[in-house]
Amino acid sequence: MRSLLLVLSLSCFMFVNVSLGDELTPQKKAAIRELLQVTGAMQMEELFGNAFAQQMIQLLQQLKPGIDPLSFDIIKQESAAFIHEELAEKESLYPYLYPIYHKYLTLEETNGLIQFYQTPLGQKAISIIPKMMQEGIQAGKLWGLAIAPKLEKRILNRFKEAGIEL
Repeated sequence: MRSLLLVLSLSCFMFVNVSLGDELTPQKKAAIRELLQVTGAMQMEELFGNAFAQQMIQLLQQLKPGIDPLSFDIIKQESAAFIHEELAEKESLYPYLYPIYHKYLTLEETNGLIQFYQTPLGQKAISIIPKMMQEGIQAGKLWGLAIAPKLEKRILNRFKEAGIEL
C-alpha cells in the first residue's frame, strides 16, 4: 500500500512539473510544422524510402541469397509509395517531431527561425548546409583515417604498460 501511495505521489509531482513548463500548444505545433516546411525538412521521402528499402534488401539477401532480383524492385517501389503515404498524406512523422522541436525551441525562437529561413541568407543556408554536412562527414572520415594509426599505437603502448597482450 505504501509503494502505491509513493508511486501516486511521485506521479502527481511529475505531472505538476510538466504542466508548469512551456506547453506544446496548437499554435506552437503550427509554428513547428511551418518551420519544418520552410526548411524542407519534410521533403525526405526519397531518403527514408531508400533507407527502408536498403535495409530490407540487405536482410532479404542474407536470408535468401538466390531470390529473384525483381523482389528488389518491388521493395524499392513499395517502400517509396508507403513512405510517401505516411509523410505526405498521413503526415505521421509530425507527432514524433513536435516534442523534439518543442524541447529545444520556444515559440518565439521557432517563429524567429521561420523568419530567418524565409530570407535570402536563410534560403542559402537551407541549400548549402546539407552539402556542408556531407563534406564535413567526409572530412571527418579522412581525419579519422589519418589519426587512427597514432591512436592505435598509443592504445597498444598502454596495453603493453598494463601487461595486456593481444
